[in-house]
Amino acid sequence: MAQTKTITGTVTDDNGMPLPSVSILIQGTTTGVTTDFDGNYSIDNVNSNDKLIFSYVGMQEKVVEVNEQTTINVVLENDANGLEEVVLVAYGSSTQRDLTGAVGSVSSEDIEKFPATSVSQALQGKAAGVQITQNSGGPGAGLSVNIRGVGSFGNNDPLYVVDGFPTQDISFLNPNDIKSMSILKDASAAAIYGVRANAGVVIIETKKGLRDRVTVSIDSWAGFQLEPEQIDMLDVNQFTDFALEIAENQDKQVLDEWRNPGDLRNINWQDYAFDTGFRQGHNISIRGGGEKARAALSVGMVDEEGVILTSSYKRYNIGLNADYDILENLTARADMKYAYSESYQNLSQGYYGFTKLFTNVPYLDDRTGTNQPYDGNGNYGAFPDTGLLSTTNNVLASALQNDNDNGTNNLLGNLALEYSFLDGFKATGKFGFQTQNYAGWSFLPRYNRGNSNADNNPSATYTINQSTFNEYLAEGLLEYKKTFEDHRVEVLLGVSAQKNKFKNVYVESRGFLSDDIRDLAAAEEVTNRSGTWGTATFASTFGRVNYTFKDRYTLTATLRRDGVGNKFSENNLYGTFPSLAAGWNIDEEAFMENSTFDLLKLRGSWGETGNSQGIEPFQFFTSYTGGPTNDNNGYVFGGQPVSGLAPASLGNPNLGWESQVQTNVGIDAELFNRQLYFTVDYFHKSAEDFLLRETTPPQTGFTSRTVNAGNVENRGLELLVGYRKNQGDFQFDLSANFTKIENEISALTRNQDFLIFETNFVPNFVDNWLGFTRSYVGGNVGTFYGYRANGIFQTQAEIDELNAEAPDGTYQESTGANPIAPGDRRFVDLNNDGEITAADREVIGSPFPDFYGGVNFNGSYKNFELGIALYGSYGNDILNFTRVEQETAGGYGINSAYTNVSQEYYENRWTPENPSNTYARAVVEDVNQNNRVSNHFVEDGSFLRLRNIQLAYNLSPDVIENIGLTNAKVYVSGQNLLTLTGYSGMDPEIGSVTDIDGNGGVQSRGVDFGAYPSPQTFTVGVNLQF
Repeated sequence: MAQTKTITGTVTDDNGMPLPSVSILIQGTTTGVTTDFDGNYSIDNVNSNDKLIFSYVGMQEKVVEVNEQTTINVVLENDANGLEEVVLVAYGSSTQRDLTGAVGSVSSEDIEKFPATSVSQALQGKAAGVQITQNSGGPGAGLSVNIRGVGSFGNNDPLYVVDGFPTQDISFLNPNDIKSMSILKDASAAAIYGVRANAGVVIIETKKGLRDRVTVSIDSWAGFQLEPEQIDMLDVNQFTDFALEIAENQDKQVLDEWRNPGDLRNINWQDYAFDTGFRQGHNISIRGGGEKARAALSVGMVDEEGVILTSSYKRYNIGLNADYDILENLTARADMKYAYSESYQNLSQGYYGFTKLFTNVPYLDDRTGTNQPYDGNGNYGAFPDTGLLSTTNNVLASALQNDNDNGTNNLLGNLALEYSFLDGFKATGKFGFQTQNYAGWSFLPRYNRGNSNADNNPSATYTINQSTFNEYLAEGLLEYKKTFEDHRVEVLLGVSAQKNKFKNVYVESRGFLSDDIRDLAAAEEVTNRSGTWGTATFASTFGRVNYTFKDRYTLTATLRRDGVGNKFSENNLYGTFPSLAAGWNIDEEAFMENSTFDLLKLRGSWGETGNSQGIEPFQFFTSYTGGPTNDNNGYVFGGQPVSGLAPASLGNPNLGWESQVQTNVGIDAELFNRQLYFTVDYFHKSAEDFLLRETTPPQTGFTSRTVNAGNVENRGLELLVGYRKNQGDFQFDLSANFTKIENEISALTRNQDFLIFETNFVPNFVDNWLGFTRSYVGGNVGTFYGYRANGIFQTQAEIDELNAEAPDGTYQESTGANPIAPGDRRFVDLNNDGEITAADREVIGSPFPDFYGGVNFNGSYKNFELGIALYGSYGNDILNFTRVEQETAGGYGINSAYTNVSQEYYENRWTPENPSNTYARAVVEDVNQNNRVSNHFVEDGSFLRLRNIQLAYNLSPDVIENIGLTNAKVYVSGQNLLTLTGYSGMDPEIGSVTDIDGNGGVQSRGVDFGAYPSPQTFTVGVNLQF
C-alpha cells in the first residue's frame, strides 16, 4: 500500500480572514474534516496522488493536488454567481442558504460602481424595503433612511453597526472603506440588538488586511455639477406692469419708478445665486500582511462646491484596520475610523432663505454703490426704502456677509481579543468608542440697506455653537459551533454595556463697537443662550441559537434583555425582546432533485424590538428652566435683574418603551444554473406605545410632556427579481426591486382622534398653514390636511347666491374691509353648514408612495463596463409651499408688501379678460386667503430618476504590467441626468425637514418649503491597483 500522511493547513477568504466550517474532502472518498474557528484543519490518511476538495457555502469550490505537500493553505473566493455568498448578520456572518430572516446585502462592488460622497447615497435603490430620500441636494446633506416604513414619531433612523460598534451616524464614513453591508429588515434578524433595532439595522464591515500579499489601490475622480433649472419669474418690466395693474384695481400706493421701468436694472436673483459646482474625491488604500499580522490603511478626501452660492462640503478620512495572531488560537484586532468635515450653506432652505430667490422683486436701487445683489467690491444692492417692499431683503448679501467657520471631528475605534479553545468554542472581548465634536461660529456685521427691518442689521451678531458626543461600548461574547453528522449547531451568548455622554452650548450676542471685535466679553448683550448635557446608559444580555438539520431545515431563536438608564422610571427600566424564525430549503428535498431550482427557500419569522431613541433623558422627571429676565425666567428685584426658574416639562412617571412586533414570510429562489433569481417578502409591523412630546394645558404651568401616545402599523410587500448571464466576453446582471407599504395609525391612547402638527416653517401671518399635516386613527402618519378648492368665483352672482344661504350672510370670511370678489378661490363646504370654517378641512394628500423601487444594471464586454441605477417613487403627494410664494402678489394681510410671482401664474391668473378656473386673481392683500393650505397646492410627486450611470474601460494587462500595475480603469459617470416627473417644483425628491424650533421629521414628509435641488453631475475618474 502507498504510504499515507497527514495534511494540515489554514483556509481563509480573499481578505485573509479565517473561514470556519469549511469542508475538506479526499476526492473519490467519504473521508473528510471541517476547519475550526480559526480556519485550521488536519486530515489523516492522505496519499500523495490524492486531491483535496475544499468547499464552503457561498465560496467557489477549490480542488488541490496533494503531491509531496504536507501543509496546504487555501484561499477561497466568493461565489459571485449566486445568492449563496456570505452575508453579514448580527454578531457574525451567514449564507443565503442558512438565513432565516429578511436580510438585504450590498457588496463593495455595488458601492464602488459610482463615485458617492456618502454611504447612504450608495445604498439608494439597491435593496427592497429601504427608502432613502434626500432631505436636500446640497453638498454633504443628510438623507432620510427608512426601513419598512415609519413606525415612530421620534427616531426612524436605523441602527448602524460599523465593525461591531453600534452608532446612529455614518455620514463621516468613507464609502471606499466599505467591504460589505447587510440590511436587517425583519425582527428576527434585528431583535438581538433589542431596544435600538426598532427601525432596522444596517451592518457595515470595512476592508481588512490581506494575508501574504500587499495591494495598493488609488481612486481619484473630479467633476462638476450643473446649476439648477430656474423657475421662470417676472422680469422688471413685467413686474412693474403687474404692480401698477394691482394698485389700480385695489386703489393702492405705487412707486414713481414703476411708471418708468426703463431706468431700472433687471435682477434675476437665480442668475446670481446659481452656479456650476466643482467636486473632487481622492482615495488611497494599502492592504497587506504576513502569516501573523495583517493591516489595511486608507486615506481619502471629498471636496464639493454647491450649485447655490456659499454652499460647500469638505471631508478628510483616515481608516486603519489591523489584526495580529498572538498565538495560534489567540488573535487581537483593532480598527479606527477618523473624519474631519466642514459644511457651509449660508443661504438656508425654506421661506427665510432659498424661497426669497423667487419672491424678491426683480430690481434694486443704487444708493449703496451698486444696483446688483453684489458687485465683488464689498457693495451690496438695496431695495427702495419703502413700506411697499418691507418684506424683501437682499438674501445674497446676507449670505455673503455672514462670516462663519465650523468643523466636525469624528473618531470611531474598536479593540478586540478573540480566543478559540476546546472544540468549537470562541470567546471575544471587545471595547469600542466613538467621539464627535462640533465647533462653529458665525459673525454677521452691521449693515443698513434702508428697507425697514427686513434688510437691516443695526447691531453685529456673534454666535457660537459647540457640541460633544461620546459613546463607549464594552462587550463579551461566547460562541460555540459544531457540526456532527446531519446536525449543525451554533450558539451565541453575550453581555454588553454602553454609555453615551453629550453636551451642547449655544450663545448668541449682539452689540459690538467694531466689526473687527469678535469676543463675547465685548458684546453689549447676550440675546440667546442655552446649554444641554446628559448621559444615557445601556446594559444588555443576549443570546442566539441556530440549528440546522441536513442543510434543509433551520431554526433560529434570539433573546435580548435591555436596560436603559435615564430614560424611564424604575418601573420601566428593562425590556425583553425575543424572536423566532425558521427556514426550509425545499430544493434539498428528494422530490426536487430534477427541478430547475438551484435554491428554493421558504422563511418565516416573528420577533419584537424596542425603541428608546428620539426623546431626551429624564422625561419621567418634572423639569424647570433657569435664566435671566431676557430668557423670561428671571425677574427684577430691587431694580436689578435676578435669574430664576420657570416650569418647563411635566414629568411622566409612567413613561415606557416603544415596542414593535413584526412577522415576516419570505421566499428565496434561484433557477436555471443561478441565472434567474428572486426574493419575495410579506411583513406586518405593529409599533405600540410610540413616544411623543405633547403640549400640556396652560393651567398646568408647563409647556409640554412626553407620553406614550398610540400605535402605528405597517404592512408591506417586497420583491427583488434579477437575471444574470455569463457568456464569453459578455456578462451582465439586471435586477429590480419593488416595495409597497401601507402605513396606518391604529390607535391613539390620549383620548384623541388625531394629532396636529404645529410648525414654525412659515411666517406667523400665514395662519391657515398652521396644522397643515394631521395624523389620525385609520390614516397615515403626517397626511396633508386642508381645504378642498373647487375652482374660482367667476361672477359676483355666484358669491351672492352662496352668501344668501349662509347663516350670517357670508359664505367665505375675508380679512380686512375688502370682501370676497370674482377671481377669488372657491372652497367646498364639506360639513354643509353654509359657510367655510376650519371644520371644512379634510385629508388632501399623503407623502407615502403607493410603491417605490430601483432598477440596477451591471454589465461588461471585454474591457468595457457599464453600470446603470434607476430609482423611483409612485403615488406619493407633495404639498408645494413654494407655489404659495410664487402665486402671491404681495403678502397675506392688510397693507402687505409687493413680491414677485412666477410666469406660470402671471400668464394664467384670473382676470375679467382671462377667466381662469385654476389661478386666483392678483392681490396684495389675500383677503380671501386664496393661498391657504388646500388641494390646489398638492401635486403628484411620482418620479423616475436616472440616479447613476457609469461607463468604464479596463486597460489591458499587457499595457499596464510594465509599470507595475495589476489593474487600471478609467471611467466617466453621471448622476441625476434624467428625471421623469409631473411635479412643477425644482426637485420631486422631497424628504423630511425640521423647522427653526426643531419640529418636523415624519410629520413634515413630502412638504416642499424650498429645498436645495439635486444637481446633475458629471464625473471622470481613474482607479489604479498595484
